[in-house]
Amino acid sequence: MATTESDSVKQVREKIIQLAKEIEEHSRSNMPPDAFFNEFLKRVVGAVGARAGAVWLRNGTAKLNLFADVNLKQTGFFDKPEATALNQKLLDEVLSNGQACTHSPNDGSGVQVPTNDLIVLAALQQSKQCVGVVQIFQRVDTPQQARPGFLQFVEQMCGYACRYLDRQAAPKATPETKAKITEQFEQFLLQLHRGLDIDEVTSTAANDGRLLLGCDRLAVAVQYGKKTVIKAISGQDAVHQRANLVKRMGELANKVILMREPLTYNGKLDHLPPQITAPLADYIQESGSRMVTIWPLFESEPLLKPDDKGVKKLDKEKKPIGGLIIEQISESQPRPGLQEKIESLADHVAEAMYNSQTYHRLFLLPVWRFLGKTFQFMEGRGKLKVLAGVLGVAALIAALCIVPWDYRVEGEGRLMPMLQTNMFAPWDGTVAEIFVKGGDKVEVGTPLVRLRNEELDGQLLAARNLVAEKVQLKYSLQAEYEEAKNQGNKVEINRIEGKIASTEVEIRGAKKQAENLQKRMDLLKVLATKAGTIATFEVERQLLHRPVRRGELLLEIKDESGPWWLQLEIDGHRMGHLLRAKDDQKEPLPVEYVLATNPEDRYEGTLREIETTTNAAVSKDRAVVRVRVDINKEELADRRRIGAEVTAKIVCGKRSLGYVLFGDVVEFVQRYFWL
Repeated sequence: MATTESDSVKQVREKIIQLAKEIEEHSRSNMPPDAFFNEFLKRVVGAVGARAGAVWLRNGTAKLNLFADVNLKQTGFFDKPEATALNQKLLDEVLSNGQACTHSPNDGSGVQVPTNDLIVLAALQQSKQCVGVVQIFQRVDTPQQARPGFLQFVEQMCGYACRYLDRQAAPKATPETKAKITEQFEQFLLQLHRGLDIDEVTSTAANDGRLLLGCDRLAVAVQYGKKTVIKAISGQDAVHQRANLVKRMGELANKVILMREPLTYNGKLDHLPPQITAPLADYIQESGSRMVTIWPLFESEPLLKPDDKGVKKLDKEKKPIGGLIIEQISESQPRPGLQEKIESLADHVAEAMYNSQTYHRLFLLPVWRFLGKTFQFMEGRGKLKVLAGVLGVAALIAALCIVPWDYRVEGEGRLMPMLQTNMFAPWDGTVAEIFVKGGDKVEVGTPLVRLRNEELDGQLLAARNLVAEKVQLKYSLQAEYEEAKNQGNKVEINRIEGKIASTEVEIRGAKKQAENLQKRMDLLKVLATKAGTIATFEVERQLLHRPVRRGELLLEIKDESGPWWLQLEIDGHRMGHLLRAKDDQKEPLPVEYVLATNPEDRYEGTLREIETTTNAAVSKDRAVVRVRVDINKEELADRRRIGAEVTAKIVCGKRSLGYVLFGDVVEFVQRYFWL
């Protein structure tokens, strides 16, 4: 039983909604007033289940006249002489305040009604002026709790009738006006469909669309999945997504777009779904708008193609892609013709937005656009330019692959004399005195450095003291020997002779030890063993008062009068080219080098030897192999400087010009990206 009642209530609600939609459609039509109000009354009376209905309008006078009615005679209205006067008072009251109201014989208000029915009254306005009244005669036994619902429904339907009256009162467009409107609309469509950028499309729709609709503000929302983003608002260059107004607008638009039905707010929230009421109230409070219409936009219908059997495939439900938010700040009722304009505008905006989104979904779109511009350039004489360019590139590639060129391995190093003598510390000690400085010319035997060894000094002093002590002991024994000899004591003589012999042996040993220590002391004074030039820089700063160990390098002496060579460092990863060229050529590899102090002149040399081990570079964190290059010192004349920096290139045979120019890139790829 409960299920049957629920189905019945649902059917009644659907019927009322359908009648309301029909009234809304008629309000947008060009029906004559008598036909419109007859159809209007039939549907209002049928929707609320009333006994009768009437429409009272002014016909150029201050008095209201009956314009249309449904079953008014059945209420007994015309049978009572006083009914017209009583009814006129009720109509005048509604005209004076514009407020809808209800009256009944038993409501206790003291207001007399023309019939024994529940009277529902609502004003009709044209251009914001009350021009008529809609009167509904409902059964008097209607429950008290149902009366507010009847009043709200009648008042809402009167809003559609007011819209119809406004459209009727609007001046008819002249051919010139129509042509101007058509031209404006064409210009709008031209701007709207000119580009495929979503920002440009939405900005054009918001700013130019507002002028066409005649509203106070127009915003465009774009749907990304379940998220709604306000892309453009009329009159604003940019949309600040964190602004409270934009946040509230996005939340409201999201709810309406997901419902897939247009929403119009004109001052009342009672008829709206519950999920819309809260976000709409928040937005109205933030924006202050009196009329808000949100119109969902859907993707375009795909072009249907017949399948193999010639049968068209079924349509899928269109996906929402955004929405239009139309607002009026000063008026709660939509302006005349706004609904029709929105319907015309929405389809074009949706089409432009859908085309833009479809275009930007293309995979690798920047690549295709670049290729398109490239092929576009090839039209006309561009083909000859492209062909010439292709031939030029092909010729360049062929030259890089075919033309031979000297492949040279570059290295950095120093200019050094070939003959070099290193002076080492002969014993442990401290550098006490330095006799030379960097760059001095020295000969064989020239004093260089004197060391001091405190321990050796002590040992030498102890050895000398021991010699003196033993010599003194010998003198004492000799005196004793003379005394014993004078006494003729043979036993004492023999004993003293033994001691003297033993002392003489000790004296010779002590003297020998002192001589050895003195030789070691003499060696602490380092003398030049070869003639040449002191190559050590800032000798005093590096050595003076510094403790050194035996065998530690003190000074370098280089013979500038002898042959010279280059000591180079070659990166380890380039040694393959160098070794192959050395094996392939029987003669020494030619070398070209420049001095850092004289880069404008170039000199030549030949590769002498290559070290067999890899070393760490002195100044850089890299592996290098040291090589030596023979040079002609006479070419350098007075430009020879010990340790002068040089940059050299070793010729390693012929390779293609392309490899000479881009070999580093090839080797880098081979070294770091090999599989």
